[in-house]
Amino acid sequence: MNLTEISFLSFSSGLTLIILFMSLAIFGWLSLRYRNIRSFEFQILIFIIVYVVGEIVEDYKIPFFSAFPYIGSQIHILSAVFLAIMLWLRLYSVRKSGRNMTDKMQPAESNISNGGTESK
Repeated sequence: MNLTEISFLSFSSGLTLIILFMSLAIFGWLSLRYRNIRSFEFQILIFIIVYVVGEIVEDYKIPFFSAFPYIGSQIHILSAVFLAIMLWLRLYSVRKSGRNMTDKMQPAESNISNGGTESK
């Protein structure tokens, strides 16, 4: 690798950390605002924290973790598994309770100016 490739890689890893810390701040503020462990914001905050830890361990070679060469990537996989389980459990609980999903498609021909009734 030449010098420009190395500087680009270090810049991109630094930019990734900046974006991750910004999202950590946003979801941290939202989870403090709602103060509920079961809220989606808090669960995303946990996901981002685990992902940031994996990113820091992977990018900045910490001497303590030098015995584990791929521990950063394994932490990323752990955070992805946590995200998948979290989303699956949320979907399962919504379907089990019988509540309607908010992502249902509405018919395009509905007329809102008519009081929400469909025109045929």
